Amino acid sequence: MQLLDMVSMGYVKPLDGGAANPASNGAGNGGSNGGGANAACNSNSSTGGSVTSPANFSQFPYQIKAEWKAHAFEPLNMETPKKALTVAVDLVIKGIQEPVRFVIETSVAILSQSELRIVPNMFTNKRPLLLHFYLTLRENGEGTWEVDSIDHSDEIVEPQAPSAASSLSLNFNFKNWTFRNSASVQSMQDFDEPSPTDYSSDGDEPLLSGTGEVSRNCTAAQLDEWQGIILEWYQEGPEKRPKNLPNLVRMGIPEALRGTVWQRLACVENRTEMFDSYRVLITKETSCETVIQRDINRTFPAHKFFKENGGTGQENLYKVSKAYAVYDTEVGYCQGLSFIAASLLLHMPEEEAFCVLVALMYNYGLRDMYKMGFESLYLRLYQLNRLMKDQLPDLYEHFAQMGVESHMFASQWFLTLFTARFPLYFVFYILDVFLLDGIPVLFQVALTLLNVCRKDLLELDFEGILKYFRVTLPKKCR
Repeated sequence: MQLLDMVSMGYVKPLDGGAANPASNGAGNGGSNGGGANAACNSNSSTGGSVTSPANFSQFPYQIKAEWKAHAFEPLNMETPKKALTVAVDLVIKGIQEPVRFVIETSVAILSQSELRIVPNMFTNKRPLLLHFYLTLRENGEGTWEVDSIDHSDEIVEPQAPSAASSLSLNFNFKNWTFRNSASVQSMQDFDEPSPTDYSSDGDEPLLSGTGEVSRNCTAAQLDEWQGIILEWYQEGPEKRPKNLPNLVRMGIPEALRGTVWQRLACVENRTEMFDSYRVLITKETSCETVIQRDINRTFPAHKFFKENGGTGQENLYKVSKAYAVYDTEVGYCQGLSFIAASLLLHMPEEEAFCVLVALMYNYGLRDMYKMGFESLYLRLYQLNRLMKDQLPDLYEHFAQMGVESHMFASQWFLTLFTARFPLYFVFYILDVFLLDGIPVLFQVALTLLNVCRKDLLELDFEGILKYFRVTLPKKCR
């Protein structure tokens, strides 16, 4: 791997302009942020002499910044059980006989192409990694220098990026989100790049809900890691989540484990009293039955489990929707609930799906958005507007000029947890992280989608924007 495209090099003086304290060895730093890398060294002899010159600059770190070419990482584009990646940077310095090597080790995830994954730290701040290296040199008597030792301080400095204050005190840094989807379509972080893919080539019809296959395959290493977490979780109880659980969930729950983990996250596993209640609820009548029956045929029509009229999938979906309508007389049944219920039924039996649905509605605050008058929903849409104004001001102004209001595209996103229009691998991942983190995920996903599609949306008029949300955006996520 080579460092290409030199960005800058030179001594780094303290911000106050004063001199740094001389050290008996050299000091430098190397880091990684995005696609670039930093490597630096200040080479002093053990007696304090400077490699480069006898000037006072020997007291300052010497910093070299360069960028990696993207193709350098192509060999990593394959499935592997490895969980750590070592990056070695060779730095050739005039006057030193051999190259100097700085080594940075970091956690990685190599993911299958058929699965949605969000890179580690997706829901936390993506901070630069800064490592300090100390290079000690000695004269060899021939006018050149030899490397005596290279050490790093073992101190990782992760400076917090300054965050813009939101008028709603909601700190969602959507710019750190990166989606990685199947090989058939470029990653969402590349939406703003020219692409030969024509997303309108398959017509102007929206993507059918329930589209896409999600592989149940996962590596032995993934299963081993999750097995350890689940074992610890059972020992501690569902309310006390293991320390490493959030990071694993944010990398994506393996499809084969989703049913179990979702119930565990929702704290409804093995709720026998709820199972018994469900069996009673489905025998009762509700005024919502006609509406529920009408929606069944429109829920996940692209998925084979729900395709057959009167089949097992549709029957289970009808019973879960009806049971909830009887259970929650204030909300009853609202259009959109069936999509969430269908997503759950693809991972667990109907009794368990009902329990998770109840938990989502009552314990995660989703029910408030469905209440009469939709006051909570309007509050969430207002918050989204304010976040757009703060973090996407040009798109906010464009929507205002075009007469596009957030409820025209985000109401369905929020009410259905993004399950109604998007491909299943996307839908399941959103449910992973929603069950982990709750309502804030809605804003994070919404802002990410708006950000990655920002350039396209800025070029469209009112009708074009609405069509983009209805047709183009879900297809780009395939």
